Amino acid sequence: MKFLKNSFAFVIPLTAMLISFIIYLFSSNILENYRIKIANDYSIVVITNTPLIKEDISQLAGINVEKIITLEKKEIIDNIKSSLSEASIELLKRKLPHFYKIKLEVFPTTSQLETIKNKLYANKNVRKVEIFSKNHNSVYLLMLLLSQISFILFTIITIFAIIMIAKQIRIWFYEHHEKITILKLHGASILYSSSTILKYAILSSFLSFFIVSATFIYLVGNIGVLLPDDLENIVQITLTINESLLQIFLLSFGISILTILGVLLKYKFKYD
Repeated sequence: MKFLKNSFAFVIPLTAMLISFIIYLFSSNILENYRIKIANDYSIVVITNTPLIKEDISQLAGINVEKIITLEKKEIIDNIKSSLSEASIELLKRKLPHFYKIKLEVFPTTSQLETIKNKLYANKNVRKVEIFSKNHNSVYLLMLLLSQISFILFTIITIFAIIMIAKQIRIWFYEHHEKITILKLHGASILYSSSTILKYAILSSFLSFFIVSATFIYLVGNIGVLLPDDLENIVQITLTINESLLQIFLLSFGISILTILGVLLKYKFKYD
């Protein structure tokens, strides 16, 4: 009970920081998976006067071209031949341009799409380029915005968490000042003298880590808690639990240890 009372002001800001971190992990992972998903579904349609030399197009705007699919003229004609005469069909076969679908490895940004369009139009044989980006872009840009907001939120909470953790550690040093002074007079090092404070900090870090880890594992298996039903069918979570828990652990103890060392050095310079 005493430990919980002493650690409360340490655990709360650290836990808040770690929770904001896992929200950032989720948002960035969802964004990346959605980008891959729409890249698989998305393609650029190119209409040319002459056959396209596919080998000449390996990259567009720095993005690798996964494949270029030729749309057969026969399939296009079959869809409309019921309303055409034989002579019109023959004429259409001779005059119909060439159609291609270009699939990219990842979904391009708006600026990259514009660069791709301009590059394709630089080929004089290209008659028309359709990028069909509006539907995908609106959702992608929204997810990108949410990911950036979650990162900014994580950064702000981290700064405030460090300030509050440092304040709590200073309070602990003040409470144990007399004990630390007596131990130092008997030749003990500053680390040994402040071992009680270090114990509080380490146990508090473990407590925050376990709270956030349990929350993270629960959310991975129940992502519907964070997302509306409509988005559950669109986005996917592919976070590796062990890897993510390691990141949370390192962040928890990294922030705690660095803050402790900072306050400890300041205390040592003040009283030595």
